Amino acid sequence: MKAGLLSGMVLLCTLSAFAEVPVQSNFDIDRFIGKWFGIGLASTSSWFQNMKDKMKMCTNIIKPMADNSLDVTRTFLTSEGCKQKNNIYTLTNEPGRFHSTSTRSGALKVVTMVETNYDDYAIVHTVKNKSTEPSIVVQLLGRTKVQSPEVIEKFISFCQQQGLTPEKIVIMPESEECTVAVV
Repeated sequence: MKAGLLSGMVLLCTLSAFAEVPVQSNFDIDRFIGKWFGIGLASTSSWFQNMKDKMKMCTNIIKPMADNSLDVTRTFLTSEGCKQKNNIYTLTNEPGRFHSTSTRSGALKVVTMVETNYDDYAIVHTVKNKSTEPSIVVQLLGRTKVQSPEVIEKFISFCQQQGLTPEKIVIMPESEECTVAVV
């Protein structure tokens, strides 16, 4: 009974947290699909704090699915070579907001497309319902590996509005694109 009540409270906190996150008006899935580079990343998660100095730019390939979900494949270079992670973003009843399940922990994630001009950049906000406290991840994606100072400032400003302090925000160093993924 207590575990069920606690799970319900955590879900309620997660849902109220994402309700305050703006979503791109008139989000257009067809314009969003394609290749995106992971330019910036910010997070409240402890794994991020431990790994942020080792992280490099990743490549995201976003493909449409028949049910308007998104198939997201993230490829990144590690000391062990190329790694690949896949996620399915299931569209909610609000265009630009998706649900996903963490492949590692099984935690529910709420993914919100905050802002994009589709041709250059996108700011993506994720709330991950893990343990007793949700974690927040904000990504800056770019169609190219370099973004303007104005876009980077927009990303940093949004992160700070979400309560992420400067030590929790990273602009990724460029890295080679992975061509072969080790799963």
